[in-house]
Amino acid sequence: MRAAERGTPNKSRLRTTRFRTFISRPGHGQPTKPYHVDTLKHIALLGGTKEYVGLSSKELGKMLGVSQQSASQRILELLEAELIQRDLAVRRQRVRLSPKGLEMLRKEFADYKRIFEVHEGFTIRGVVTSGLGEGAFYMKQRGYKEQFRRKLGYEPFEGTLNVRIQGSELAKLDILWKEPGIAIDGFVDTGRTFGGAKCFPAKLQGVDCGVILPIRTHHTDNLELISRVHLRSKLDLVDGALIAVDVRLVPGANVE
Repeated sequence: MRAAERGTPNKSRLRTTRFRTFISRPGHGQPTKPYHVDTLKHIALLGGTKEYVGLSSKELGKMLGVSQQSASQRILELLEAELIQRDLAVRRQRVRLSPKGLEMLRKEFADYKRIFEVHEGFTIRGVVTSGLGEGAFYMKQRGYKEQFRRKLGYEPFEGTLNVRIQGSELAKLDILWKEPGIAIDGFVDTGRTFGGAKCFPAKLQGVDCGVILPIRTHHTDNLELISRVHLRSKLDLVDGALIAVDVRLVPGANVE
């Protein structure tokens, strides 16, 4: 359900539009192992999230408390799992986290935030942005509207507000992906399949709204908001506006 908060979208765009498949995995190479996270953490602490850092297998072994041979094997495994990148253009080996490695470490960080910091909810910050105009199409579907009324207690405006999440705030988005939320079931209507989603109660500048996350999507930096009202006009929001959304978690929720 990726869309800007608009009126009726271009119908030609919507003929085959549906929720997109999202499978969270760190890489397409070898499967990851528990000690990979620890190795990534040590590389990150050296500054390997932003640039290449010089790191020999012997040095890594000392940091991890393992032999040089084991450290060398870990480097190879991380390369095969596409979790790090290596530069051999200079005499000394240099490595850095790949985008997938950074994502894996961020997800680990999100888990610790859930354990030690996040209980009933949190505030997530992002930037208002325009989507593809699909939100109104999805919000008009009877299969969704009936569930919104029954499970959320209201029928949302036919459109969504897109918020791009960046930097350290992405860890909070990861938390939402792992929380159960309020389930919105998928369905089939006139031969077309509509995917499921989950919702979280929220507030934006004092206005009641909800976060909605499609179960199937590959846009992991996007947050969508629904509300009874047209949030853009109600709050005078424009693309690029920085906003803070107060999200309330609903652990184990599965409202029927």
